[in-house]
Amino acid sequence: MATSRSTKPTDTCTGTASILSGRRDPEWRVPAATARQLMTLWQQLEPSELAPPPAPALGYRGVALACGARGRWFAYGCVVASGDAYKRDSGRAFERLLLESAPAGVIPPALLRELDL
Repeated sequence: MATSRSTKPTDTCTGTASILSGRRDPEWRVPAATARQLMTLWQQLEPSELAPPPAPALGYRGVALACGARGRWFAYGCVVASGDAYKRDSGRAFERLLLESAPAGVIPPALLRELDL
């Protein structure tokens, strides 16, 4: 008997914090409601001609949201990028919301303090 497989994209989104610490970067499943908030926020941000600034070789280098066919976003240095589109995130709302969606203990507390979260 054949089993059908759905090709419909899921609502699953993954957050990844780029932290060079000698270990794998932390990843977590972003709740669907938070992913929707982030996509709405992306639509509301003002366009920017600037890409995210270069990240340091060590330490925090930004946070990414990957939602399969729906897209991928990267936030760092008050800019959010998706493909070749850049938007200003002066208050770092997108970056903060995504980092705050991580379960307790996934993001090192020192980093959260450094980012004033």
